Amino acid sequence: MSNSDLAQAMFTPRAVALIGASDNLSKNASRPQRYLADHGYAGQVFPINPGREKVQGVKAYRSVRDVPDDIDHAYIMVPAIAMIKIVEDCCAKGIRVATIFSDGFAETGAPGQALQDEIVSIAAKGGLRLLGPNSMGVINTHAGLALSVNAVLELDKLPAGNIGLVSQSGTILGTLLSRGAARAIGFSKLVSLGNESDLSVAEVCDLFIDDPDTNSIVLFLEGLRDAAALGAVARRAYEQGKPVIAYKLGRSEAGRQLAVSHSGAIAGPDRCVQAFFDHHGIIRVDMLENLFECPALVSGRRPVQGNRVSVVTTTGGGAATVADRLGSLGLELVGPTEALRSRLSGLGLKLGAGPLVDLTMAGTREGIYGAALDELLNSPDCDAVVAVVGSSGQFHPELAVSPIIDAGHTDKFLAAFIAPQADESLSRLADAGVAAFRTPEACADAVFAALHWQAPAVLSSTRINLDETEMLLDGQTTLNEYDAGQIFASLGTGQAQSWIIEDPEVEDLPDVNYPVAVKVLSGDIVHKTDAGGVHLSVSDGETLRAACRDIGQSVKSRVPKATISGYLVQSMETGLADVLLGYRLDPEVGPVVVLGVGGILAEIYDDIAIRMAPVDRETAMAMIEEVRGLAVIQGYRSQKSGDLGALADALVNLSMFAHIKTAIVLEAEINPLIVKQAGQGIVAVDGLIVCADQDK
Repeated sequence: MSNSDLAQAMFTPRAVALIGASDNLSKNASRPQRYLADHGYAGQVFPINPGREKVQGVKAYRSVRDVPDDIDHAYIMVPAIAMIKIVEDCCAKGIRVATIFSDGFAETGAPGQALQDEIVSIAAKGGLRLLGPNSMGVINTHAGLALSVNAVLELDKLPAGNIGLVSQSGTILGTLLSRGAARAIGFSKLVSLGNESDLSVAEVCDLFIDDPDTNSIVLFLEGLRDAAALGAVARRAYEQGKPVIAYKLGRSEAGRQLAVSHSGAIAGPDRCVQAFFDHHGIIRVDMLENLFECPALVSGRRPVQGNRVSVVTTTGGGAATVADRLGSLGLELVGPTEALRSRLSGLGLKLGAGPLVDLTMAGTREGIYGAALDELLNSPDCDAVVAVVGSSGQFHPELAVSPIIDAGHTDKFLAAFIAPQADESLSRLADAGVAAFRTPEACADAVFAALHWQAPAVLSSTRINLDETEMLLDGQTTLNEYDAGQIFASLGTGQAQSWIIEDPEVEDLPDVNYPVAVKVLSGDIVHKTDAGGVHLSVSDGETLRAACRDIGQSVKSRVPKATISGYLVQSMETGLADVLLGYRLDPEVGPVVVLGVGGILAEIYDDIAIRMAPVDRETAMAMIEEVRGLAVIQGYRSQKSGDLGALADALVNLSMFAHIKTAIVLEAEINPLIVKQAGQGIVAVDGLIVCADQDK
C-alpha cells in the first residue's frame, strides 16, 4: 500500500466501521459514533453489532462482511478473544486500516504476545495495516475525523492547527488536545500507537511529512522500538522543513545497573537517546506543554545554534523567573548592548546595568518596546530573544503584545512569556504565529531546545578492513583482557607489551623490563581492581610470583565462581593522560561510541562525549574537544599537547564495531588508553569486549 493510500484510509476515510459499537451511551464503545457526528465527519459510518438492528439510530450490521459499501478504516472495540475472527473479516472485506482499541495483547505477557503476533500475521497477508492494539485512535481536526473513545472529544469544537502528534500513550492525546484548545493552539492530526504492533512511530511520522496540513511533528515517546527507521524519517522531515520535536519518558539512570563496562554505565540510556536525537536533527523538550508551545518557535526555521539570550521586559520580577531558568540550563544572558543603549537613549530611556534588558514602566510608552525588540532581533550579540510581558498582558492585551507581533519574522528565535494569567494575549500571539509560553520553565526549556537543535549529522562513510577483527570475534562472548587486546590491535590500536603466565609457581618467568603490571586473566571478571586482581609497579621476579599468588587468593575469595585462565603481565606505560574509549550497542538507539576521562574514577568524573557509531575523524576530533578533562592534552595553558590524531583514529576504529557481521558486540571498552605526546601515539593498557551469545 502506498503512503498516499495509507494516509487517505487513516486520516480521510470515505467510510468507517465501528466494530463493537454500543447503543448504551454510558459505555466507551458508544463514543466514536457520537463523536464522529458531533465533529462533522462527512463520510459513511457503519456500526457493527451482531446483537442490534440499529445503534444510536443508525442501521447496524452483524459483520463488516455484511456491509454493502466499501470501508477504508475500521475501529475495533471487541474483546481480544474475538480479535482473530474480526481481523479476518476486515481482510476479507478489503479494509485497508484497522485501529484496535481493545487490550489484552502483548502488554499482558507471552499468551497476549502470541495472540498479537497472530493477528499481525493475518493482517499482513490480507493487506490490512493495524494501529494498536491499545490504541486510543486517530483524530483529524481538518476532516472532523474523531475516531477515538477519548473523552476529550466531548469538546464542542476541535481547533484545527498545523501540529501533527504521534503518541505512544493514548491518554496524552486528550491531555495535549485539551491543553492546546484552551490556548487556541490546534493540532492537524493526532495518532495513538498503542502497542505499535504494526504501524510505527516512524511510519506515521512519514505520513505527516507529506501532509499539507502539518507544519511540525511532535512525538510523545515511552521507548524507541525502531530507532533506525525513526532516524531516517526525521532526516526526511528536516529536508522538507518540518521540525520534529520529541518528549521522551525515561530520564532516570536506572539503566546504569544493567551496564557492564564503565562506558556502559556512563553512556546510560538517556544519554544514548540524546545522542540519537542530536544525530538525526530531532529537537528534545523536557516540558510536556512544549509539545504544543515549542512548534511555533521552530516551525519554518533552520537551526541557529548559540548560547546567548537577551531577555527584554517591563516587569523585572517576571523576567527574572525566565532568566534564572535560562541560566540554570547553561545559557548566557546578554544584557543591554551599546547599540541598544544608544537607540533607547534617543527615545529618552536610560537602561540600567545587569543581565536583563529592563525597560521598566517606561517601556510601555509607544515605540519603546518595539525599538528594543527590533535592535535585539537584529543584533549579532545574541542568538535568541525572550520578550516578557507583565500585568498589561492581562488587562490591555491589545497593547501589551502588539510590539511582539509587529516585530516580524527574523532568523533569530523569538519567544514570549506572559507573566500573569492572560489568555487573550496568549491567543493573539498564537494567532500571529509567535511562540508564547504560559510558564517561565516551559519558555526557558523551549529556548534551550531551539538553540541546541542541530541539523542531522552527516552519516560517516569511513570504513576500515575488518577481516581480521571479524575472524577473531567469530563465536566469542565475553573475552579475557588478552584476547580483547588482540581484537583492539586488529583495529589498529597499539597495545602495551604483554605476556601470559598460566602457573607462576612452575613456569619460568618471561624476560621483561621491570617494573610491570600484573593482572588476573579471566573472562568472568569485568572490574579486576574490585576483585583484587591488579598489582602495579611490580619490581622483580620474586615480587611478580608473590603478586600472582596474592591476586589468585583475592579473586578466589571475592569472585569464587570466576575461572582464572592465568595472569597477564604488562609493561608499565606512561603518558600525558588516561582516556576511556567505549562502544555500546544500546537496546533502544543502536551503536554508540563514548570518549571520556579514563581510569577507575571514570564514572565519578562523568565527563564524556557520546555519538552514534560509526564516526568519522572530524566527529572524533569534535568529541575530544567536548570532554573538559581532556583540555590538558590540547595545549591548555602551555601544557604539552597529546597525540590527538592518534586518539581520534583509535576512536574511529573502535566505532567500526558497528559494522561487524560475525558477532554482535554489546560492549567494548579500552580504559585506560594512554595518550602520549604529539607524534608518539597512544597505547591501550586494559580492554573489555562483551558479545551476545547468539546460540541462545
